[in-house]
Amino acid sequence: MRLNGDKIKSLRMAKGWSQEQLSEASGLNLRTIQRLEKGGVAALESGRALAAVFEVDLSTLIVDEEQATKPAAFRKAIEHAFTHYAEFNGSSSRSQYWWFFLFVLITVGVADLINVVLASVVTLLLALPLLAVGTRRLRDGGHSPWWQLLLIVPFGQVVVLILYAMPTLEERP
Repeated sequence: MRLNGDKIKSLRMAKGWSQEQLSEASGLNLRTIQRLEKGGVAALESGRALAAVFEVDLSTLIVDEEQATKPAAFRKAIEHAFTHYAEFNGSSSRSQYWWFFLFVLITVGVADLINVVLASVVTLLLALPLLAVGTRRLRDGGHSPWWQLLLIVPFGQVVVLILYAMPTLEERP
């Protein structure tokens, strides 16, 4: 089951707790708390423990699967990429990656029309968020993020783009 990491974090912050304090109160490992706040998959017992600590119904912490599989909107995907620009853990859906990739292409293209130096600066600024969302996308597809090293090899980009396009592990037959 997938828990709503943002909801867990907001409930924790409302109580004024650190992740360590939530870990002690719930009896869960600190790494588990960190993983769940990033939207990781949880065991039923972990969800129940958090619901008991926060004194809420377990259903309020569970992500609606229909909403989770729904494609990300353009603006939401860009916001997510920039708010998690240096986060290399967790996962990103295909739509999140491709919407952000389209945003990068358009932004660099417009900057190139204005000035070549501006395009270089924009490319450098967008490189880290693009690598981060690419890493999360590869993890979501069950692949090693190290495949991104092929981006610097001629024609290696084709292999990496195919891996980005692969369905998530849960979507595969």
